[in-house]
Amino acid sequence: MPPSWQHLYQHYKARAFALWLSALLVFSISTCALANDIQDDDLKAVYLFRFALLVDWKSSHQSSSQYHFCVDADNGVSQKLKAIIQQKPLAVFHQIQNTQAQPPGCHIVYSTTDQADQVSALKARFPDALLVGEGRRFVRAGGMMAFVRMNNRIKPLINRSHLVGVPFSLRSQLLSIAVIDEEDKA
Repeated sequence: MPPSWQHLYQHYKARAFALWLSALLVFSISTCALANDIQDDDLKAVYLFRFALLVDWKSSHQSSSQYHFCVDADNGVSQKLKAIIQQKPLAVFHQIQNTQAQPPGCHIVYSTTDQADQVSALKARFPDALLVGEGRRFVRAGGMMAFVRMNNRIKPLINRSHLVGVPFSLRSQLLSIAVIDEEDKA
């Protein structure tokens, strides 16, 4: 190859590499920005809403009636869940923190407590509901399902022994994305 062609080839090769490297950098930055746009509270709220659809409610819920979502705290997750539910005609949001009035049949109860006596009180107050909370301490306190972080992702943690005797069952789609509590396997 003549020296002028070789120089031209090296020049274009360097430009192509620089262009490829720039494209890779832009792609990685935009991917990180998109990943950061979805916050944990958003993801947990979507999970909570989807849980109602991933549970076989048997006789406790007719397909044409509404799902009732109850929360015991005003936090980021409950606010995001309320925003989702306001757009869905088959869902109703209830704040149960400061009220003694019993909402009509909560299907999903989201709690921020990890105290065993408070979890037991919620189970007694809402015996037909899926009780969801935060972290392994919630499940150890008697909760049925909790959000945990594994491999930098939010996952539902399920303790099947806390689901014994409830009038619903979890569908395989939910079980396939969840982590089963290790103490549950013993």
